Amino acid sequence: MTAGPLGLHLRARLARVADDLIPGTEEMPAPSSLDIGGLQLDRVLESRPDLAGSLCRALETAGDAGDSIAFVEGLAASDPPAHGALVTAVVAGYYMHPDVQQRLGYPGQVGEIVRVDGYPDFIDEGQLERVLERGPIYRPTPPSSRS
Repeated sequence: MTAGPLGLHLRARLARVADDLIPGTEEMPAPSSLDIGGLQLDRVLESRPDLAGSLCRALETAGDAGDSIAFVEGLAASDPPAHGALVTAVVAGYYMHPDVQQRLGYPGQVGEIVRVDGYPDFIDEGQLERVLERGPIYRPTPPSSRS
């Protein structure tokens, strides 16, 4: 785990908030048991580095709030970007963990072979019939005012 833009105290705070948002059950693990504030957060920020500033602001604002749910609800009204970053980091970090994916029966994104000579199912199923019968419709694009 690298501290990166979020220090260890903010990462620990993220784990606490995450456990309140997604409590562990007999079937599903708690986020803190999945290193949500460590490796999982690093994975999220690797793919979404734009979240770091707002997430840091959210976690600094959280302080040692006793009621994480109320804090997150209040954050939605007071600082929507920070709220979005916090919720995204928690949910993405949780559901990207291999153990959670396995328990849900989700194999992750799987590539499919696309054949050049194949047709999509919607062609054979007649889902485009109505569109073809209707014919083309469009609205002309207005001229640009920048010309």
